[in-house]
Amino acid sequence: MKYFQRYGLLALLGLVLAGCGAPQAMLFNVDVLQPKKFTLAVDEQPVAVVATYKDKDADSTSSANLALGAARYIETGNALEEGSVGAFTIPEEEYTGAADKEYMEGLMMATGSGTLVIVKDIEMGDVEVSRTFDAISRMSIVGMLPVKAKMEVYDAIADTTIFSERISDSLNFHIPLEQDLSQKSISAFLSVNDSLIVSAVGALLAKHISYQWIEEEWMLIDYPEETTWHNAYKDAMDFKWEEAIKAWIPMSEEQNPEKASYAAFNIAVACQMLGQTDLAIGWLSYGRSKFDFSEARQLSLYLQNHKKTLERLNR
Repeated sequence: MKYFQRYGLLALLGLVLAGCGAPQAMLFNVDVLQPKKFTLAVDEQPVAVVATYKDKDADSTSSANLALGAARYIETGNALEEGSVGAFTIPEEEYTGAADKEYMEGLMMATGSGTLVIVKDIEMGDVEVSRTFDAISRMSIVGMLPVKAKMEVYDAIADTTIFSERISDSLNFHIPLEQDLSQKSISAFLSVNDSLIVSAVGALLAKHISYQWIEEEWMLIDYPEETTWHNAYKDAMDFKWEEAIKAWIPMSEEQNPEKASYAAFNIAVACQMLGQTDLAIGWLSYGRSKFDFSEARQLSLYLQNHKKTLERLNR
């Protein structure tokens, strides 16, 4: 979890009536780190992105823009200064893989980087153009560019490849509404914006190996007029999740099944904030056995899917 924000919104749970002493749903935003099979560590040694090209005259500039786009994305995601991650290109025929130790050593020396992100076998398909409508029914034109590339991450200090995968993805970008949608006009638009699009492709590829945070809305249940319960909520909002859990545990054994379930729900949320998914699932199961409600069911489904994702990535 990256950081928290008090959302400042009080909303009564749909399953209870408003009134003195009623439970309230306290919503807050949290940036959640998305699980990945591999995440590039940039704090251990200098990193450089190296993109290959087939034809120097036709492809080298495009590959340079791609490498630069990937490098800038890695910098932004890791709060690094611009230029911290190097961007380089090499002829495709030169790179025969990490097995060529002499070449890899020379590449490390040339880039001044101990970690090399190699992007090779780059393929970009034909752009598909479609009309879409946003939430307020305004039309927009979107181009979709299918992309494939082989990405390898080589640790030159340890002399080993720590990641290797064929990436398939699609870059979506907006096309101005005033643009004529004829094939000739679209081709002209793509040509004029070629460097920007290719740079965005580099960022798209870098996203597969970089930290990625997505803002999510989470909920805790509070009884604002009950001092012990409300203090536990305030501890949670001050990042004191362990203290909050200690306060909620006795409440999870209350005779009132609803209150006990709400306390167990809060403990499950706190456990997940601490990265303890199995424990969170267990507390939800306990709480739902006392009193089941829609938010608990939704969180249970979310955590089960999250657990399956982690298990799949760790195979």
